[in-house]
Amino acid sequence: MKDKEIEKQNFILWYSLYATEKELEVARTTNRETLDRLLKEYAEEVDKIDKTKCFYERITQSGSKRTQGFDATLKIDYSSSEKNNLFEEDSAAEHEIT
Repeated sequence: MKDKEIEKQNFILWYSLYATEKELEVARTTNRETLDRLLKEYAEEVDKIDKTKCFYERITQSGSKRTQGFDATLKIDYSSSEKNNLFEEDSAAEHEIT
């Protein structure tokens, strides 16, 4: 891995996982030039991270402050006539085989 790739990976991981508003403010005061350069170089990734964080916060801060969920249960409901048709088709197929 090249130094540039390592720098990018480290910055993106820090920015996405660990950087709080307070840490960003400290970085702005102590390493302003470096932070500005990294934010410009990786603006596309930073934008994706910001959008994802915003989206996640909206989901988790809904009414009850819990993460929203959904039920992904698949229900297959055959009416009795469809069941009979399937049974008859299976029986006919078995008779053709034997």
